[in-house]
Amino acid sequence: MNKLIPVKLSIFILCFFISGQISGQPVKDKKPTIFDIPHKTLYEKWMWIHRSVVFEIIKERKIAYDSTYIKSYSKRLTVIVPVSARLMHFNLLSPGTGNRLQFTPNYRYDVGFGISSRWATFITNTGIVFFNTDNNQRGVTRHNDFQLNLYGKRTTSDISYQNYRGFYIANTRDFTKDDSKLFIVRPDVKATLFATSTYYIFNSKKFSYRNSFAFTESQLKSAGSVLAGAYYSLFGVRADSSLVSQELKPNFDSLSNIIEGSTQSFGITGGYIYTFVRHKAYLTTSIVPGVGLEQTTYDRENKKNYRNAYQPAGKVNFRLGFGYDTGTFFIGALGVYDYFYNFNGTHQTFNYSTGKALAFVGYRFKYLRTEKRILRKLKLIDYPGDPRNS
Repeated sequence: MNKLIPVKLSIFILCFFISGQISGQPVKDKKPTIFDIPHKTLYEKWMWIHRSVVFEIIKERKIAYDSTYIKSYSKRLTVIVPVSARLMHFNLLSPGTGNRLQFTPNYRYDVGFGISSRWATFITNTGIVFFNTDNNQRGVTRHNDFQLNLYGKRTTSDISYQNYRGFYIANTRDFTKDDSKLFIVRPDVKATLFATSTYYIFNSKKFSYRNSFAFTESQLKSAGSVLAGAYYSLFGVRADSSLVSQELKPNFDSLSNIIEGSTQSFGITGGYIYTFVRHKAYLTTSIVPGVGLEQTTYDRENKKNYRNAYQPAGKVNFRLGFGYDTGTFFIGALGVYDYFYNFNGTHQTFNYSTGKALAFVGYRFKYLRTEKRILRKLKLIDYPGDPRNS
């Protein structure tokens, strides 16, 4: 019995030592979450909604990129003044004759204003027209044009809705020798386009989309990335009479006398984008082709209509951006262009395109102190029970 005492004592000492080691291990601090924000009283429940949004926006995040290639300005307020033009035009194709009509709106160039920060990016037109082409020759175009570009770290998405009324036929002189009429103007033609596309950026650690198109990052070294994604578009056009004007009808077959039509397409895309950097200057180019299916329907002037089965179609996206960026001040230009086409060689079809072009100047302001002062005054940070201060 006495022989067991040293054994028991040894086991006891060993267990005591192990328990002491375990209890002595430092406990990792639990990172606060939105559920640690006080939300017991009615006031706290109301404020919890707003405080949670602020909590998620301003919280520190792990850097997901190579800082030797990319520098982020998400904690600065970026102010942009662009001069821009929005683009949307379409072609009516006549396979029977091989001819096409190019419908183009009378573009104008507007002065805009934009703000970008870690909260949001917003760019709008001021209504100040910088330049407008000749209304007497090209007519007047009225339009609503909304284009949203979302530039994430690993994905980028483009969404556009365009509604245009009033076009001129850009290639009028291909079919008429009347020197007094450079363009046939069609104020009755109305076209609408909804288009969306998204791409995945495979080399997001070293390549920045935001450098050339969102201005919240800088590309420090030359880099590129493979892109892959998908797209969808819906285009519609209608007029009071045939899209083929009376004086042009001898150049087109009777099947081209369309007064209303639409086409929708969808598919997958894949391509490449690259930014070349030299000192503080940069040049970005990108081409992303796509293949898919499309379906076209239209009504002719003789009241007959047509609808085809889904057929092969394609799309190609071009991007170009260049500029000079000191980190605080930047200047440059960019263009985004999408062209949708199909391979229907037996029936009348539409090809169409959308995009924008702008020249810009911008400045990045340091505003974190002001931001904290405003948020503190609104009791969205540093309030009693703020989990970040505990």
